Amino acid sequence: RPVPIRRRDGDWHLDLDRIADEVRGRHGAPCRALFLVNPHNPTGRVFRRDELEVLAELAAEHDLLVISDEAHAELTYDGYRHIPFAAVSEEAAARTVTITSGSKAFNLAGVRCAVAHIGAKEVRDAVDAHRGMLFGQVSALGVDALRAAWTAGDPWLKTVRELLARNRLRVAERLPEGVVYRLPEATYLAWLDCRALDLGDDPSAFFLERARVMLFRGPDFGPEGRGFARLNFATSPAVLDEMLDRMRAAVPG
Repeated sequence: RPVPIRRRDGDWHLDLDRIADEVRGRHGAPCRALFLVNPHNPTGRVFRRDELEVLAELAAEHDLLVISDEAHAELTYDGYRHIPFAAVSEEAAARTVTITSGSKAFNLAGVRCAVAHIGAKEVRDAVDAHRGMLFGQVSALGVDALRAAWTAGDPWLKTVRELLARNRLRVAERLPEGVVYRLPEATYLAWLDCRALDLGDDPSAFFLERARVMLFRGPDFGPEGRGFARLNFATSPAVLDEMLDRMRAAVPG
């Protein structure tokens, strides 16, 4: 039961009233679990403590299991602070499954190793009952790669974050006129509002055909993604400039 994030006063905000309505079953059966993506994909929003506290109170009131995807947390930019949902309170920690990996910050998706911190005892017991074979086993290579990233990868990660911080500004400077883009607070993703260009529900199709630049389809993120596209700027400045120049050249006028 998706609840779209809303743009208000030039920023992205959780629709806390809508979330509460959905949890309480105002539009159907009451919910039993809450899925949270923080930092948010695709907008790059880092949720504030007061927002997370409201969600924690709602989860406690309705006895919700919370599954929090925090895989982009290590890519939070200066001036913002990622707060794990389970860190909001002991009550929140006891009902939260926190999921993360090295796939985003360290580009380790190919080794297929992720981590879940299971604070909810009933879920932890259920997983333990499968003796580690619920989804197969993680390879030794995957474990070693993730351990190396988290124990010795800070200098590399610092360099990556500095590059991404510059790239997100580069996107703002070189996007086609008429594309609305708010600087992400985390992640390497730019959520592009192309509705003013009148490129239809899926602007990525236009940029693929006319600019030979492959973006992610906005509608894949739900009906509110119509007219949007997602750009991955985790690349070299030269490649990023080429992408943005092609996009600018493809837009009429």
